[in-house]
Amino acid sequence: MGIGGSVSAKRFVLVLCALVSSSLADPSARSADAVFSDRTTEAGINATHQPSALMEAGSNLISYLCSGGVVGDFNNDGFQDVFVVIGGKAPDQLYINNGDGTFSDEAAAWGVAIKHMGMAAAVGDYDNDGWLDIFVTSGGLDGTIPSPGKHRLYRNTGRSSFEQVASAAGVAFASPILCDGLGATFGDYDLDGNLDLFVSGWLVQSQGNRLFRNNGNGTFTDVTFAAGLSFPGVHGFSPRFADMDGDYYPELLLSGDYHTSRYFRNNKNGTFTNITTASGTGLDDNGMGSTVGDLDGDGALDWLVTSIFSLGNPESPGTGNKLYRSAGEHLFEEIAAASGVVNGNWGWGASACDIDHDGDLDLLQTNGWPFWPEFNNKPTRVWINDGSGVFVDAAATCGLWHTLQGRGLLTFDADNDGDRDVLIFAYKDHATFYRNDLPAGPTTHWIEIEFDTSAATRLVARGVGTRVRATVADRQLLRYLDGGCNYQSQDELSIHLGLGGSASIAELRFEWADGTTSVLRDVAADQRLTIVAGDRCDLNGDGLVNAADLGLLLGAWGPIDAGDPIDLTADGHVDAIDLAVLLANWSPASG
Repeated sequence: MGIGGSVSAKRFVLVLCALVSSSLADPSARSADAVFSDRTTEAGINATHQPSALMEAGSNLISYLCSGGVVGDFNNDGFQDVFVVIGGKAPDQLYINNGDGTFSDEAAAWGVAIKHMGMAAAVGDYDNDGWLDIFVTSGGLDGTIPSPGKHRLYRNTGRSSFEQVASAAGVAFASPILCDGLGATFGDYDLDGNLDLFVSGWLVQSQGNRLFRNNGNGTFTDVTFAAGLSFPGVHGFSPRFADMDGDYYPELLLSGDYHTSRYFRNNKNGTFTNITTASGTGLDDNGMGSTVGDLDGDGALDWLVTSIFSLGNPESPGTGNKLYRSAGEHLFEEIAAASGVVNGNWGWGASACDIDHDGDLDLLQTNGWPFWPEFNNKPTRVWINDGSGVFVDAAATCGLWHTLQGRGLLTFDADNDGDRDVLIFAYKDHATFYRNDLPAGPTTHWIEIEFDTSAATRLVARGVGTRVRATVADRQLLRYLDGGCNYQSQDELSIHLGLGGSASIAELRFEWADGTTSVLRDVAADQRLTIVAGDRCDLNGDGLVNAADLGLLLGAWGPIDAGDPIDLTADGHVDAIDLAVLLANWSPASG
C-alpha cells in the first residue's frame, strides 16, 4: 500500500486498524438486505424530548418543530458519542460511548446538563485544538421568557468537560430580535482553515439567518451582509456548506419553509450569489430536511430536500420531497418522483448513507405532524438505492419501523463494526436507536475513513470539505464530508463506503480543500482508516511554503507517479497546475 515518493512521510500517514484479508470475493454474489433492530434500551439511551412550556405558549410553534441531537467523538477514544437536545423541562444529555455497544449519560460531569430551551445543534472543532465542540441554539433557561442572545457554544476543554463560551466567541446572538434558530452548521466557506458557522432562522421577522466568519482566534464575526447574503421572507430550517461544483469553495445550501429554500453560489472571494432559480433548485414547497451525496453514481453531488407530500389535503397538496440531480456546474434537474422518493409524508430529517454496503447511497427520512391525522403514525422511510438512482422503501421489512413524530435523524457507527446505525429523535417522545445488523460476508465489505488534519495549516479540523473518490472493481464511488445539518441533527464526521463484493480498493483519491490531492492504491477493505494529512505544499516539512519547496517542485517537473506527494494534484504530472496550487498556499512570512 505504498504512497510513493520519498518526501517526509510524517505529512501523510496511514493508520490501519483491524486489517483483514484482501482476497476478492465473488462479484456476482447477491448483496445482503439491510437489517436493523431497535436497541434503544439495551444501549442505555434514555432521552425524551421535553420542551419548556413557554416554548409552546400562545402562537409560538417553535417547539413543535424541534427534537434533535448530534454525534461526535468528544473524548477522542475512537468511539462516537451522542449529544441530545432535550428542550428545557429536563437537562440536555451527553451519552459517552462505553465501547461495548452501550452508552452512559455523563452530561453533568461534562458540564452540559443544562435545562434550557434548546432547539438545534452542530458539531465541529472550531478552535482547531483537536477536540470537537458543540454549538446549540437556545431560547434561554427553562422558566424564563424565550429571548434572543441565548445560544450556547460548548468549547471542549480536552479534559472530559465543556465550557460555555458563546458570548465571548460572538455567537450568542443570531437573531437580534426574537428567539429563533432551528438549524446550524459548521463549514469553511472561505478556505482559511477555520470552521465558520451558519445559523438558520425560521421566523421571518427574527432576521435570524446569519453567517459567522471564524476569526481564527476563538471568536466569530457576523459577516452576513458583507458576504452578500440576503434572506427576505426566508423561513430557514437546515443549512449545509457543500462544494457542489468541485472548485473546493463550498456553496451554502439552505432548505426553507414556504417556498424559501435557497442555493447560494460561493464566489471564492468571501461572498455568495443567490442562484436558486438559475440552478433549478428551490422548487420545494416546504423545505425542511436536507442531505447531499452522489445518489446516482455519476461522480457529482446531488441534493435532497424533504418537503410535505399530501394527497388528502387539496387546499395544501404539497410538492413532496425534491431531489435535485446535478446536471452540470450549478445546474440541477428535479427527479424526486422518477426516483421514487417524492412521498415522504410530512418530511423532516434525512441522511444519505450506504446502509446495505452495495456501493450505492441509500436514503433515510423521518416524518410526522401531530395536528393532521393524515400525517400521524407514518413510518420513517428507508429508501434502498437499486444502483441506478431509483429507490424502493424497505422500512416494512428491514426492521427500522419508526412511527413516532420524527424530527432529527442521524447515522453513525455506534459499535465500530463498519456499518452505519441510525438514531431518530421525536417531538415530545423518546429517541430511538436502531443498530445496523448487516451480516459480515463476501458481499458486504466496507471501509471507514477519518481525517487528522491537525498538521495542515490550510485544512479545517477532521477534514471537513474533503472529497474521496474510490476505484472499486469497475466502479467509481464519490463521497464528500460536509458535516451539514440533516434537520437539527448531524451525521458522524467520517467517510463511509460500502464495497459490496470487493475486498480491496484499487485506488483511493483524496481531494483536499486546499487544492491538493493524495492517492493510495490497493487498500484492503473492512477496516477503519485514519488519514493524517500535513500541509501537502510544505514539501520539505519545515513548516513554511516558500522557495525551498518551489525548488523541490521544479526539480520534479514532468511525469511522476501520481502517488508521490510532490505531485500536488495527483494527476501523474508535476506541471503548471501544481505550481499554481503551491503558490496559492505560499506562506505570507516566507518571502
